[in-house]
Amino acid sequence: MTGKLLNMKWVVIFAAGVLAVVSCDRDRARQDVMSQAEMVQALKSLYIAEEHVSRFGLRPDSARKFFTRMEDRLFENMGITREEFTRSFDYYVHHPDEWEAVYSALVDSLNLQEQRQSVPAP
Repeated sequence: MTGKLLNMKWVVIFAAGVLAVVSCDRDRARQDVMSQAEMVQALKSLYIAEEHVSRFGLRPDSARKFFTRMEDRLFENMGITREEFTRSFDYYVHHPDEWEAVYSALVDSLNLQEQRQSVPAP
């Protein structure tokens, strides 16, 4: 993962968040929403899965089908549904202070993981 690639992905994620804020109902209730820590973990897992799929060199339609199956498996492993994830994502992007906390924690987590992977083993 290069720094530029990581930054570009965050621009895309941020833009998607902004679009969701503009297009969805702003009064979503807090109930049935994943915690910030769960949301960070879900977004991190999805980002890493997308990164792996992009390295396979698949055609876009094949990559999307493969990634969708990976998403379903990740959601199952996390004990959530796609709908619960979407509802939680919508909630957070409609609550900018909470979205900022999730986003900051996600960036920090991915940066830390990247640093750990770049350090050679003793």
